[in-house]
Amino acid sequence: MGMMFLKCTVFMEETTFIMELSWDLSCHFHISHFETNFPFAMRIMMRCTTTFALRNFKKMKRWICIVTFSAIAFKGWAQEDTLKKNVDLNEVVVTGQYQPQTLKKSVYQVKVISGERIAQQGATRLQDVLSNELNIRFRQDMATGGADITLNGLSGQNVKVLIDGLPMVGRQGTSNEININQIDIQTIERIEIVEGPMSVIYGADALGGVINIITKKKKTNGLSVNARIHEETIGSEYSVFKQGIHNQSAGVAYRYKGWEMGGQAGYNYFGGWKDTAQDRELIWHRKDQITASAFLGYHAARFNIRYRIDGLDEIIYNPGNFLYRQQASGDTLAYDAEYLSNRVMHQLQAGYTAHERLSFQAQAAYSDYNRQVYGTTVSKQTGSVRYNNAEGANAQVNFKGFTFRGTALYTISKQFTLQPGVDINMESGSGERLSTGKNSVNDYAFFVTSEWAPTEKLRVRPGVRFIKNSVYDAPPVIPSLNVKYAIRENLDVRLSYANGFRAPSIRELYFNFFDANHQILGNPDLKAEVSNSFNASLNWKKMVPGKVVYTTVLSGFYNKVENLIYYAPSVSDPNIFILSNVSDSKTAGTSIQTMAKYNRLNVGVGASYTGFYNAAAEDDKSLPELQWTTEVNTTIGYNIPKHGIDIHLFYKFTGKQPFYAYDAPSQKYVEASFDNFHLADLTASKKIGKYLVFNLGVRNLFDVTRVNSFTNGAGGIHTSAGSKNLATGRSFFGGLALNLDIKK
Repeated sequence: MGMMFLKCTVFMEETTFIMELSWDLSCHFHISHFETNFPFAMRIMMRCTTTFALRNFKKMKRWICIVTFSAIAFKGWAQEDTLKKNVDLNEVVVTGQYQPQTLKKSVYQVKVISGERIAQQGATRLQDVLSNELNIRFRQDMATGGADITLNGLSGQNVKVLIDGLPMVGRQGTSNEININQIDIQTIERIEIVEGPMSVIYGADALGGVINIITKKKKTNGLSVNARIHEETIGSEYSVFKQGIHNQSAGVAYRYKGWEMGGQAGYNYFGGWKDTAQDRELIWHRKDQITASAFLGYHAARFNIRYRIDGLDEIIYNPGNFLYRQQASGDTLAYDAEYLSNRVMHQLQAGYTAHERLSFQAQAAYSDYNRQVYGTTVSKQTGSVRYNNAEGANAQVNFKGFTFRGTALYTISKQFTLQPGVDINMESGSGERLSTGKNSVNDYAFFVTSEWAPTEKLRVRPGVRFIKNSVYDAPPVIPSLNVKYAIRENLDVRLSYANGFRAPSIRELYFNFFDANHQILGNPDLKAEVSNSFNASLNWKKMVPGKVVYTTVLSGFYNKVENLIYYAPSVSDPNIFILSNVSDSKTAGTSIQTMAKYNRLNVGVGASYTGFYNAAAEDDKSLPELQWTTEVNTTIGYNIPKHGIDIHLFYKFTGKQPFYAYDAPSQKYVEASFDNFHLADLTASKKIGKYLVFNLGVRNLFDVTRVNSFTNGAGGIHTSAGSKNLATGRSFFGGLALNLDIKK
């Protein structure tokens, strides 16, 4: 079941229209528009919700009408006393585990973000949730609408994003710089984050850590229906159809006698943000996103199998200003661009228990990801839209990825468990900005880990992974060692050493992009980036029955990365840049996180101190290798059960981030820094009856839009060195959610 993408053009004297018809992850029709005096577009999506979208490109207006076939656009959550459902060290996790087990028993330091926590924040994107976590930052790509993550000082190419344990495919290929905002937040049951290399178990690109998105399952017999509608301003900009955020979703799930089935569909519209932009331009581009998923599973005493399909259809629209004068006609043109993304991901997971000591697990995924840059020109005189055939204005790339993981778990004795496994990853890519033909990379690995528990207090887990790759020079062996020791009943220490590696992406291996502004070549002779990493954590928990729960986690990390991949000028032609293994890098840091729960009050406070690698130290050895920055976060929640009200504050302070900039006049590196900033969300929810919840809130309380950078000049004088866009300012939102559960 792939996605069919059909594009054609229809010419008419007065009107031209675009119509997309997508049958729940099966087919997709797109009809384009050119040369009209009154062009408009219509999109029809039949995925539980039918969407009609009209675009008037002459007046740049958009109307949207939503017609639903079920309870209209809600996504709910059960309102519960915050002390009755605490997220603590007894929570069950699955990432990196032999089988689901509690946080307390896990040899890995796992951070869990629950679905309840996501709902409490009123989040519309995964970025909204993760931005509040320590050691996680984002870099906004204003051109493409993406957001690249940084974890423990390492870029998103080193962070493996998984859906139910299987890797995602994005515009760079498998697991490389995944745009997490293309994940449907309404399907998430919880998020598990493991910081530090997980390459032995999860392979390439897990050098910095793993973010595992656990999707919702139907765990009890009966029928459940969920739906949600969300309306939000963008700064001070809002209108019913054109500006602001307008999200709707609906889902259903059913389970009976071991069978489970269900689906979810959503429509997410972001009207862009103009702010200080002039004329037609937008600082943040408009986004039109449709998501859909479905699952079918069977669970028996010794056997289980589950299939899931997940789809994305996204358009990001970037309008330009009328700047290009045409001498022959006297007309002035604007250059517009649309970024079209389509993804279909199939997953199949199965497990079989042969007997009490031996069990097997198998996982497979196939993903098809297509991204197209579609350029047009707009006439100022007539408003007509034409295809832009200029060099570099249009491009298309397609990635296909297949993953298979199979493991066996054998319990040799009460103290010793063994897990061997195979991991196969096959990826191919094609497009105008890649080398001609079909480019492919196949990765084959065998790994084995074991867990030895000689006493109740001590757990030791060594592991090793053997790798063979069809293209790049992969490290032949990757080892790891994790140790957990219970100092006392409520005090645990975890220590780990691991090799990690990041595979070169298909773009890095086969990139081929030449136009008036770019001359970039990939390099099929690249080596993998390899790291040596050390992680440690101390976990303390104290419970006073019926009164208070305290938890504190003190942790630290150190990463040394070799064979860093970056652009280097060609020896034969300095105007051509070739992706190369150019240098080494390091990151380090420490953090502390404390949570306290007392009656209806829930408080969490944390702080971190992280050292980012200073690339300028490669050229000037007198400069420091690491540049340090601080973060502080706070979460406060209060529940009023008598009135069914929950109030939450989510806050994070990000300190100044220093860096060195090259000063051409003095031919030296000068110290610079991005200013500090504060992000905070304040939310409240009210239960209405048995099934409905109304929520409202203020996002970005401190009205942050961009962060300025400064350089230190002569005499310590600070000089402005520009800024980077961070957020869209203070916004206000409200929503209504439904969660109906009919048990059988």
